[in-house]
Amino acid sequence: MEKLQYDQFSVTILPPATAYHPVDGRKYTLIMSTGEMNYHLAIGFKYETDLLNVEKNVEKEKVITAEWKPRLGEYVLTGKIDLGSLNNFHLMQAELAKAISMMVKADKGLYTHVPWLLDAPIYMEIDSYIHKYKTIQYFGTPRQYLK
Repeated sequence: MEKLQYDQFSVTILPPATAYHPVDGRKYTLIMSTGEMNYHLAIGFKYETDLLNVEKNVEKEKVITAEWKPRLGEYVLTGKIDLGSLNNFHLMQAELAKAISMMVKADKGLYTHVPWLLDAPIYMEIDSYIHKYKTIQYFGTPRQYLK
């Protein structure tokens, strides 16, 4: 298991995944602890929900999952976040862009070996109890987050 530590941001690559492969089915689990502003990212073949510490207050954590999927001859990074009943949708969109940036930058070795992924679209499904916030949004490409 490869583990990288940044200020309040840790990255774990779970075997058999490596920094360079696979692309198909590569999954990201990002836990954002809003109380402490800590971020934990796991990269692997499955969503790593074990990152959630059951002693923490789950209400203060947001989980973002994402996965590389082939679609119509190209790869797409698709993800999901459940906002619950959060009323500040615009604040969460800014946090989501920051989270995507962390995922992309933490996995930049992958883009070195698979450069065509730099221009792959990123779509995030935002789920909420409030119907008007329930959407699928385009968040650019990995190239935009590596600048």
